[in-house]
Amino acid sequence: MNKSQLKSCLLALLDQEIDVALAAARTAQESASHEGNKPENQYDTLSLEAAYLAHGQSERIWALQQERIHVARWAVPLFDEDAVLALGALVGLEPVAATGASIRRWFWLTPVGGRTLLQSEQSVQLVSISAPLAKRLLKLGLDDELQLGPDVWRIVAVS
Repeated sequence: MNKSQLKSCLLALLDQEIDVALAAARTAQESASHEGNKPENQYDTLSLEAAYLAHGQSERIWALQQERIHVARWAVPLFDEDAVLALGALVGLEPVAATGASIRRWFWLTPVGGRTLLQSEQSVQLVSISAPLAKRLLKLGLDDELQLGPDVWRIVAVS
């Protein structure tokens, strides 16, 4: 898998998330200032709730923009087969007790996590370096094993 292509996909995904958040913020702002949403009495809070929503959306936009800047500036490192895992490692895991067809799961240790990318018909889960899974993977290397839930997995690919 090509990590520079994955990075480009991640930047495009962040751009999409920013666009969606901008549209939601515009809608909430329009709702907060719409003539029909002026309070009719002291208990009518529709416009106030819309204003809170617009504020929350603006904070979400700011956070996404900061993530995008961080990812854009991030120089993705390359790893060889002898390297220990660190930020930037693309890791392939397979269950030790696999029967039949190979089940390989891909994880990419990145500054931002919680997203999934698709490359070459393979799903790649982005894992933040502060996530519990990343903490378990750090300092391991090719052919090391780790227990995830009831299953034991082996690191079969590192790049």
